[in-house]
Amino acid sequence: MKAAARAVRDDVSRRLWLARMQRRIHPERFASFGPDSVIVPPAVINCPHRIHVGSKVLIHERAWLSVYEHYQGRDHEPSLRIGDRTLLGRDTYISCVGEIEIGSDVMTAPGAMIADSYHSYEDPHTAIRDQPMADPRPVRIGSGAMLGARVCILMGVTIGERSYIGAGAVVTRDVPPNAVAVGNPARVVRRYDHDRGEWVDVPGSS
Repeated sequence: MKAAARAVRDDVSRRLWLARMQRRIHPERFASFGPDSVIVPPAVINCPHRIHVGSKVLIHERAWLSVYEHYQGRDHEPSLRIGDRTLLGRDTYISCVGEIEIGSDVMTAPGAMIADSYHSYEDPHTAIRDQPMADPRPVRIGSGAMLGARVCILMGVTIGERSYIGAGAVVTRDVPPNAVAVGNPARVVRRYDHDRGEWVDVPGSS
């Protein structure tokens, strides 16, 4: 009886916490916002109407979802999608002026950065911050992937399902499913060999 009462009390406390967090985020502003999802304040959220959040998503505090339709005289059509049960760590930064898709059951450690563009720098007489964003290229994070602390995922990159990106990696090219990538620039050092049924080291990765 005591265990059952404790479970009920814990569930009520959780529901109250979710409701309090959602009131501060205003999920009705988003393109979609699934049940039992929460973005823990404080957070910076630009263009929430361009952001789709799945169910049971948890985004920890100090996240910055930097989604822009207009920047320095250039119009964009951004779309940020975050899949079910994904967990984004503290200080996550996502810069989206094109298309970023984060799958289901993804987990990121604190300080991860995901960007589908960069500040143009071609005009040598203008401060870079005052130049428009470069043409974006889609970024996709496969379901079940893990991004370590301070990982940077750059434009045009696809991370395969259930792949692990080591802390501090700067990913500039695709990572296949069921692989481990580390370093700057990131390189695949291990992968799962389905034919052999085991993890194997990638030749030349050491």
